[in-house]
Amino acid sequence: MKYFNRKLTKVAYFLSFSAINLVFSQPAISAVSCEAGTISRHSNGSLAYCVLARDTKVTVSNPQLGTSIFPCKAKNYIKFAENSQFQRCTLSQEIKIIKTNSIQTCAEDSIVSISTSSDGKNLSIACERY
Repeated sequence: MKYFNRKLTKVAYFLSFSAINLVFSQPAISAVSCEAGTISRHSNGSLAYCVLARDTKVTVSNPQLGTSIFPCKAKNYIKFAENSQFQRCTLSQEIKIIKTNSIQTCAEDSIVSISTSSDGKNLSIACERY
């Protein structure tokens, strides 16, 4: 009986840990937390823009440039294209953009924007200070 109880305890522990891991880690992968009443959607239902409720890191992957992470600032707008691709946000911290022969520094509170060519192969990243 003791052996059965120990096994049952181990199984229950494993299942509870797995359930907690699934509940808390999955939604954070793709969730954008928006302030109430600020959400605007494209005609296809995808998110067009909103005011971020908290600082959010957006990861953008592109065969040309690899993976880039953009730290977006809470209480500012974040914008997406109709195909759900990230387009722009206000930075919560400084980033560096590596271009062909130079490095551009984008300061905190500047707006970073991304545009993609119609074939999806060429990606352009720019930042503007307002």
